[in-house]
Amino acid sequence: MNKLLYWIRALLVAVPAVMNIGNVAAGSYALYTTYVLLALLLVKAGASFQRFANLFLIAELLSFAWFSYSYGGMLYLLLFSTLMTIFRRKPAPNVSLAWTLLGLAALFTSLNGKDTEIIIPVIVLWFTIAAILYVANEFENKHHKIEDLYEALASSHEELNAARRRMLDYAAQVEQHAQSEERNRIAKDIHDDLGHRLIRVKMMSEAALHLFDADTHRARDMVGQIRDQLQDSMENMRRTVRRLAAADASDTRRYALDRLVEESAAALGIAVSFEVRGIPRSVYPSMELILFKNAQEAITNAVRHGNASVVEVILEFHEESVVLSVTNNGALPEAPIEAGLGLRGMKERIALIGGSLEWKIDDRFTVITVLPLLGS
Repeated sequence: MNKLLYWIRALLVAVPAVMNIGNVAAGSYALYTTYVLLALLLVKAGASFQRFANLFLIAELLSFAWFSYSYGGMLYLLLFSTLMTIFRRKPAPNVSLAWTLLGLAALFTSLNGKDTEIIIPVIVLWFTIAAILYVANEFENKHHKIEDLYEALASSHEELNAARRRMLDYAAQVEQHAQSEERNRIAKDIHDDLGHRLIRVKMMSEAALHLFDADTHRARDMVGQIRDQLQDSMENMRRTVRRLAAADASDTRRYALDRLVEESAAALGIAVSFEVRGIPRSVYPSMELILFKNAQEAITNAVRHGNASVVEVILEFHEESVVLSVTNNGALPEAPIEAGLGLRGMKERIALIGGSLEWKIDDRFTVITVLPLLGS
């Protein structure tokens, strides 16, 4: 672009000079040609030495005004060449106005002696070209800003995609951690609950064998207790197997809360209700798993520790978070509440994604899980 501007400026100097040669006296051709060459040299110097561009522009305005004043004709067009260079440097609006007025003074000087019919159109042309060049600069600046914004948007989009990929990887790690934790919990349940029950059944069976000869009635009662213990163990084993069993490929709602409510009501023999409030939104699989596990733990604890018969599960969507509340009508715990293995596991799951766990005691006991939604 600088090279093209140089050739346009050179033409704006050479063409008017050639067209004006008819106004030059025969004995002044050599001197006139020297002045034209000096004008071209001044244009070349201004393009080559950008560091002193302002000095060369002032020199151009003064020398071109004198040249036009001395030889007349159309040499005033040389000043339009300088005007192009001034606006090509993209000065500030107030600086542009100052240069325009300074150039106008030089132009008015170069037009000295010409008719008013020529001076007024040339001055109008001067302001018109200055305005066009200024608008062109503004348009080009806006174009560059749009390009910069587009590049920033593209960069932000790439960063967002990278963050999304990291989030998906993180969600997969959270889900894997939660599954590993659930397997450990089931193994502990089998060891602590089912294993102890089987040991107790074995000891009661041996005692019943010895009592059959001495006290048949007590032996029969003990066998009934063994049957009840085995029944409870079978129910516990069924629940454990259901949790361990892999989901079918067609089962896309493995961690759905309404499904948990139905299964819990059927397995525990209690009334479990489920309600969704707010505007439901999709959550990451890791968050869905945490909500499922925490609801499962809260329902189990309500029956195990509080002997609850009614449990209410409420899932509430807010603008920046999703809140899971599990309320039961069981016996109220004594304050302060010491977090056992179940509550600690719930806290650990929530902490992985920056959530919080709370509990509230009024006429009923409520466990509250708060998870932040994406972008909050």
